[in-house]
Amino acid sequence: MSLLVWSIIVSFYNMFSIKFIPKFILWFMNINKEHKKLMDEISVLKHEQSNISIVKEFAKHTKLQRRINKLNEDLKTHIRENSSKNLKIKFICKMSLYAFSVILNLLFVYYNYHKTVLRELPTDWFLPLSWLVRWPSSQVGTMSFVFWYSITNCVAKVTTNSIL
Repeated sequence: MSLLVWSIIVSFYNMFSIKFIPKFILWFMNINKEHKKLMDEISVLKHEQSNISIVKEFAKHTKLQRRINKLNEDLKTHIRENSSKNLKIKFICKMSLYAFSVILNLLFVYYNYHKTVLRELPTDWFLPLSWLVRWPSSQVGTMSFVFWYSITNCVAKVTTNSIL
């Protein structure tokens, strides 16, 4: 497979992994027994309350309603606490994945392809910035793999941000 195509595939893989792995981890951690227990208890109480006539047994109906309201408040506070914890975990996970991806990509590119020339270009195309296009190679009028890989990473990031 061509080095150009391979770099595009790796760039998109990195961006999609940065997008989806934190979501997967949050989904995996979001299975919370206390949350599920509260929801089940609320549904049982609502079912019990629907079987009681409000006219005949007003006191019992009101007592159940107070318990349901209290459980709903407990559920809201539990969700708030979990959302802040999940936000922290998502941020840490995303930043560590991003740092790992950047370091791994830079090491891979630099040690394997830092002098690789991908294309011969006319010398006047990128005239003020031709040194950036050919860096770290010293051949005039060429495009290095490092430059191409940086461009594909930027395009993959913009594309995945607009898609997701």
